[in-house]
Amino acid sequence: MLNANIDWLAIAKEALTHFPVVPTQIELISKAENVSFCVTDAHATKWVLRIHRPEYHSHDELVSEQLWTESLLANGLDVPIVVKSSSGARYVEVGLNGGVRNAGLLEWVDGKSLRDQDESGNDSISRKHTFEAIGRMLAQLHQQASTWHPPAGFVRHKFDADGLMGEEPFWGRFWEAEVFNAQERARLDEMRKALHAVLCCLPKTPNCYSLIHADLHMGNLIAHDGDYHIIDFDDAGFGWHTYDFAVTLSEFHDADLSKQLINSLFSGYERVRPLQTWVKELLPLFSMIRTLASIGWIEARADLNPNKQWQRSSFEAAASQFEQVVASAKRTIASLNPSN
Repeated sequence: MLNANIDWLAIAKEALTHFPVVPTQIELISKAENVSFCVTDAHATKWVLRIHRPEYHSHDELVSEQLWTESLLANGLDVPIVVKSSSGARYVEVGLNGGVRNAGLLEWVDGKSLRDQDESGNDSISRKHTFEAIGRMLAQLHQQASTWHPPAGFVRHKFDADGLMGEEPFWGRFWEAEVFNAQERARLDEMRKALHAVLCCLPKTPNCYSLIHADLHMGNLIAHDGDYHIIDFDDAGFGWHTYDFAVTLSEFHDADLSKQLINSLFSGYERVRPLQTWVKELLPLFSMIRTLASIGWIEARADLNPNKQWQRSSFEAAASQFEQVVASAKRTIASLNPSN
C-alpha cells in the first residue's frame, strides 16, 4: 500500500543523482504499484524513472527482466531501453521509511497507449491491422524466448499450474476475496482446483511455454507514427503462450468483436511463427484463468483498485461458463499426441 505522506519527488531526485542525467523537470506520471516519473533535461531529452514497489521482485529478478528485454531489443522487438547508472548499475537503492527500494531509468517513448487512443483508431480496419501487428510482435517475442538460453543467475516467477491456480498463486488467493460469501468462496476454490488439474496436463515444451510478457493489455502497448512499443515487463515470467493471447484480448467482451480480434491476432502471429491448433483452442481456458487471477490482483491492491463489483461480476461470468470451458479444454488435451 502506498503512503500518501511520502515525498516522492524528493526520492526521485535522490535516485537521479546516481544516473548520468541533469534534470530540469521531474513530473510524476503514475503512483500505482510502482511510482513513475517523466524526467526531462535542458535539451528536451526524456526518460522514465521507476521506483519499484517492495517485496514484489528481488533485485535479481529486476535485473533478469532487463536482461530479457535487452535480448528482445537485440532481436528487433521495440521494448524499453535501459539507462544504467553512472557506476554501471542497472538499479540504484533509495531509502524509504527505514527500508530501501530499487529505482531504474529507461529511455522515454512518445505516443499514446492503445487504451487511450481516440475513436479514430477503433474502426474495424484499424483494429484488424493493429491486432495483426500485435500478433506479429507476440510471435517474435515467443520465438526469441523459446530459443534463448538465459544466463546463470536469471530468475523470474512462473505462471505455471501453481503460479496461476495453485495454493499460493502469484497474483494472490482470489477465492478468498472479501466481497464473496462462504458459499461463493467454496465454489471459487473448487473451480481453482479443477483448473489447476487441467493445467497440470499441459505440455511445457518451448514451442508453447517460455518466458512471456504476461500483461500485454492495451495499456501496455504504445502507438506512435504507426509503430508499437511494448512497455511494462514487470509481470514477465515463465508461462504458456496462450496466456499472453488471453491477456491481450481481455478488455474486449463483445462476442462478435472478440472473434474478429482473435482472428486478426492469430493471423498476424502465424505470419511469423507456426501456431498449433490446440494452443488456439485453449484460449477460453486461459481467458477464464486470467479473469480469476485478476480478482486476486485487485484484492491485494484495494487501495489502488477498489472495484468490488468487477470482482463479483467476473466470478459470476466465469462460473456461468466454467463447466463448458473446462470440458472443452479436456477434450483438446485428450487429443494431443506426444509430438505436441
